[in-house]
Amino acid sequence: MSFKSLALAATTALICASSCFAQTFTPEARTAFDAALDTRVEAQTRAGYVAIIYRAGETLISTAGMGNIALNQPMTEHTPVRIASMSKPINAVAVMMLVESGDIGLDDALSDYIPAFEGVEVATSPMLDESGEFVTVDTTTSVTVRHLLTHTSGIGYVFDGQTDLGRSMMQASLYQGDGNLEAKIDSLADHPLYFQPGQAWYYSYANDVLGRVVEVASGMAYEDFLQTRIFDPLMMDDTTFFPSDALYARAAELYVHGPDGQLYPAYGEDNPEYRPTWASGGGGLISTADDYIRFGRMLLNGGELDGTRLLSAETVAQMTSPQITEVQKGDSLPGFSYGFGVGIVLPAGEGETAMGIPGDYGWGGFFDTDFFVSPASQMVAVMMTQNLPNENTPDGRTAAWFRPAVYATLPQQ
Repeated sequence: MSFKSLALAATTALICASSCFAQTFTPEARTAFDAALDTRVEAQTRAGYVAIIYRAGETLISTAGMGNIALNQPMTEHTPVRIASMSKPINAVAVMMLVESGDIGLDDALSDYIPAFEGVEVATSPMLDESGEFVTVDTTTSVTVRHLLTHTSGIGYVFDGQTDLGRSMMQASLYQGDGNLEAKIDSLADHPLYFQPGQAWYYSYANDVLGRVVEVASGMAYEDFLQTRIFDPLMMDDTTFFPSDALYARAAELYVHGPDGQLYPAYGEDNPEYRPTWASGGGGLISTADDYIRFGRMLLNGGELDGTRLLSAETVAQMTSPQITEVQKGDSLPGFSYGFGVGIVLPAGEGETAMGIPGDYGWGGFFDTDFFVSPASQMVAVMMTQNLPNENTPDGRTAAWFRPAVYATLPQQ
């Protein structure tokens, strides 16, 4: 679907938001949405999809293709998948639960929880000097919890292969090798920051760091905090960092496109899959569409689901409102702002096309998963697939067509 179609669907949704969102999904809407998945699977853009749309008490579930082709396992709403960065919104909820309880302060210094970050410095350039060292200066302000929640801390990540600092971060990736959460996060303090805390938005290891903050502040292992305080109360029974063999046997295969355009398993004898030994709040969870829709519904309901409240409505509103300035955002996130763990659709500027309904919020994962919450249309949508992106991947990112297709299910006037 084109951006022009996205704008039309979003505009229609805004018109319907106050008057017609409670109507049911029409048969025509269901058929069109199913076809959007089926045609992409038939073209082998992905091995399989599952999507769930929840609106006004009604649920649309659409599935297509296979979770595991070799085993003839269909993709379903109960198929576990690697959700990668869709772990980040869950991480943000965990942090905000402890903010509400007074165990964490948004403007607390990171070093209050993780002493290794005391005295961390800022690189004046992301490139090594002639002696092979990074030239650094002192920070002008401490890295805070708020900086971490908004990716404005200056900490790096694994996607910058253009600079020496980025390559250093990639070589020391937290996602390689064994180790526990404490040791992994302490190792990050060996690298200088990209910029002064609060200066800019830069996608980072911040949520992994926040997992350790949750651990220290709560006195619980991070994975145990999520299990007992979020997953168990929301009945997210198949969401975990460390899947059992039985759960892993049900998981979708991760596929990659070859030069011939065909789908191949990303893992095999020459490339065994990494099974994590530590809880990565930035990208380590396995979940299902059925589980994650419950997490999204909790956010839509202002922090409560089926009588279980995790957060106050005020805290959810804070999380899902823009928390970065235009100066911090710079050229990042075109069409979006950023809250705590989620991207937020902005109104279109002059001559621009909106990226959805303003105020909608959500996030996607590296393996092409996506979710968003639409307060204006009282809707939550989750899409799960498993694809390792590379230069051969067709059809772009799932979110580019998924979100417009979801908006198109809204009643038309």
